[in-house]
Amino acid sequence: MMKIVAEFVFEYEAEIAKGRLESEGIEAMISNVNTPYPGLQLGKHGVQLLVNDYDLESAQMILDAAADEPAPEEA
Repeated sequence: MMKIVAEFVFEYEAEIAKGRLESEGIEAMISNVNTPYPGLQLGKHGVQLLVNDYDLESAQMILDAAADEPAPEEA
């Protein structure tokens, strides 16, 4: 069964997170992509990133670690 690991306002944010999870060997999928007014909707209407329930804890740790990484400095 797939569970929501994160929600995003924009699809590209979910795609980046999905790629990070998949690079760590965690299968992920994106849901709620074709919602109207994506920048204004959150909660059930946001773009959802889903993982298998047995990967939920690992996926959350990976995404949390990515959020804590400093942004690259501009050259």
